[in-house]
Amino acid sequence: MRDLIRNYKLLLQRKTDSESEAESQPLMSSSSSPCNSFGSTPCVFRNDSDTDTEVDRDVKKQTPQIPDLLLQRESKRPFLYQSYETPDFAIYSTHDTQYKPVDDFLTGEKTLGAKGAPNGNYDYHDPETPETNSSLVTIFAIWNTTVGTSLLAMAWGIEKTGLFPAIFINIAIAAICLYTTYTLLKVNEKHGVIGQNGEVCDLCRALIGRWAEILAKIFSMVVLIGANIVYWILMSNFFYNSVKFFYGVLLNLDDSPVSNITLLCPKNETILTPMKAGVVNRSGFDKIWDLYSTVPVILGLIMFPMLNWKSPTFFTKFNSLGTISVSYLILFVAVKAGIWGINMPDWNIEFYMKPTFCALSGMLSLSYFIHNIIISIMRNNKYQEHNGRDLTIAFGLVTFTYLFIGVFFYICFPLPKFCIEDNILNNFNKYDVLTIIARVLLLFQLFTVFPLISYMLRNDIFANINMIFKNYRFGEFTYPRVIVINLGILTICILFACFLPRIGTLIRYTGALSGLVYIFMLPSLLKIASLRKEGKLTTPQLIFHVSVMVLGSFNLLLQFFINDK
Repeated sequence: MRDLIRNYKLLLQRKTDSESEAESQPLMSSSSSPCNSFGSTPCVFRNDSDTDTEVDRDVKKQTPQIPDLLLQRESKRPFLYQSYETPDFAIYSTHDTQYKPVDDFLTGEKTLGAKGAPNGNYDYHDPETPETNSSLVTIFAIWNTTVGTSLLAMAWGIEKTGLFPAIFINIAIAAICLYTTYTLLKVNEKHGVIGQNGEVCDLCRALIGRWAEILAKIFSMVVLIGANIVYWILMSNFFYNSVKFFYGVLLNLDDSPVSNITLLCPKNETILTPMKAGVVNRSGFDKIWDLYSTVPVILGLIMFPMLNWKSPTFFTKFNSLGTISVSYLILFVAVKAGIWGINMPDWNIEFYMKPTFCALSGMLSLSYFIHNIIISIMRNNKYQEHNGRDLTIAFGLVTFTYLFIGVFFYICFPLPKFCIEDNILNNFNKYDVLTIIARVLLLFQLFTVFPLISYMLRNDIFANINMIFKNYRFGEFTYPRVIVINLGILTICILFACFLPRIGTLIRYTGALSGLVYIFMLPSLLKIASLRKEGKLTTPQLIFHVSVMVLGSFNLLLQFFINDK
């Protein structure tokens, strides 16, 4: 009984307060309206009704009112943003059959026009909607991702093939890679799961089988470990030559002039512009600072702490260095070619294909390799209907970049063509100014890229362990496991840098092996499975895609019958 009396008194008190408040407000005040008004716009959402009691209305005054439309999707994500942000959809009111967005949508008790709230030009983003890129950004991303260290070996590949056959093979491999990447996009468009960030391995599991998924994941790791090995060899080379140069300059141990025309031919130890004659005994520094023994190990000691970071976010800030490095290499070759001029003793022999042509085809399989991440890149393209066009333009730019550097360096190289190294910077002595800049720039770039590649490889290893041991926790992140994996990666890289430091050989084998799986086989099998599922598979289509797989098999097989020396 006491509770009933107390509640009745409270009800009377609230009624009195409500009446006095209504009398103190202007007749046209929005606060006295039966609903939360939106300025001059008719009310869309009523926060109270005529049948509500005074107690109900009082409670609603004390709590922010959220429209029913927002509450319907509350389980998916909160729409009552901080700082009075608006939802990602437009709310319209009707007046004389004209539709206009409500600018002053209320969230709680304040409006967007209130002090401290965002203005009408504020750009609101749906947190569930991924950011999209324009076609130009997408094309640039593909170009920047595809073009890699093969630039340094492209002239070497042309020398192994012959000039004009090399140009033809380059364009042919680029066309095959373009077709197979586009095939992956079309298959994913038809059979990918909507709302999920599927990859090639997911398509393989759905259309081909479990074995294809495992194969895709294995060779995705093969590409990463191959890239790590090549990067490590190049870093060791750049690190060795940079330290050697600064050591000699600072201590005045060598009075050879800084020259931009001195070239080397390491294959027969001939020099275009002779350096200072005389035999120089190996000093204590030279014995310690050895390219094929101590330098890779010292580099490993420097790099190892950075590999153990849980997240390599810091290194992603230097992604633009890739573009700078490629641009500098293009400028480097253009300047050198302008200085040398054209040096082709016999154009006729350049029309014939050499028996070692498969060195170039194997290398190009890695040079144009982007198949394992192409779906992720193109998924963020703003205009999906332009995927084919954007992909074609990007591959055209990649092909132009490779041919520009490879062909111009080959045509203008003044020494015998067999002197061209699989790292063209090895054809210049340590005092060449442009080469010094290139080595330092590439060293810093690779020093930031290597932890990222290692991080991706480590994540793939953990993911595959989790896939194999589903009921165990072997693939979870722990520092002891990370240290063990990083030690394994560094050990493999150091061993190759010491005993097989030939990036041309490594690129062509890695490219031919991974290219067989990701470029020639899996896209063809996925296309066949897709056409068969739709009932559109024809005999010519089957023969064509089987021929692509056979071509990739021959590309790998021929790698074992040539000598890089």
